[in-house]
Amino acid sequence: MSDKERQQTEKTAFTGLITCGFGLALNILSVVTANSLVLVADFFNSFLEFCSVGLSWYALRRLRRDEKGVFNYGLGKIENLASLLIGVFMLASVAVMAFLIISRLLHPVRLKGFGIWLGIGCTLVFGLVNACLWLRSRRHRRAAPSPIVEAQMRLFAVKTAANACMFFNFVLSVAVAGQWVMYLDPLVSCITLGLMVNSGWHLMRHSVRDLLDRSLEEPLQMIITRELVKHFEAYTALEGVRSRYSGRQIFIEIILGFDPARPIGKVQEVADSLKAGLERQIPHSEVTVVPRAR
Repeated sequence: MSDKERQQTEKTAFTGLITCGFGLALNILSVVTANSLVLVADFFNSFLEFCSVGLSWYALRRLRRDEKGVFNYGLGKIENLASLLIGVFMLASVAVMAFLIISRLLHPVRLKGFGIWLGIGCTLVFGLVNACLWLRSRRHRRAAPSPIVEAQMRLFAVKTAANACMFFNFVLSVAVAGQWVMYLDPLVSCITLGLMVNSGWHLMRHSVRDLLDRSLEEPLQMIITRELVKHFEAYTALEGVRSRYSGRQIFIEIILGFDPARPIGKVQEVADSLKAGLERQIPHSEVTVVPRAR
């Protein structure tokens, strides 16, 4: 991710942080003045989302400020770690919401109070804001995909869907007088619950996989094999191939044996050709060819 792309993503995260903070303050007021399960669950959810977006913003800020001279490979893990913690926060919200949903299904009540009208206004406004942030995050992901951008996009998508569900829930609760409306509040909460489970699990699964320094997938390994076969006559031995992920960056190290009598200039030509071929075919890769006399 370039400095400009990272700065734009950081700006989106900071906007989301301000939005979450303002929404959390209004959510507290809504909870106090209404008896909606969705609002109570959304309070816990908003607090965890505020922490999640704050963590994303800090990680992006830390990555952008890193000095190139440090040459710190582990810094890319901040992106994966931030995505993992966002997924954990989402699943923690799920546990709170599941308890509240069961309680409300056993003891249904009708929504009332000034907080419902405040909730209608807040969910409409913040739903539009979160939808804009979601679309902006999608553009960032297409331009420069990374774990933390993926986490941001999923987080704002869940928030947009949750705001939409709560808005229609409040409008129907005010407009319809039927007894069945009392069960609408916990049922709408179940929809939000499902969205959070799906996004949280997806983030945790992919983040843990990348944090474990997994090797390349088989299709990428085949690309490396084809390039080595293409240059087969240029080296005398293949001593090893190592690869790892750091965030979205892929590091590949190839150790080749060469004839000791071969000029260093010729060895460098082979290394440059192999490096250029692999980096052209494998996006976001950095290839190092280590020559040894054999």
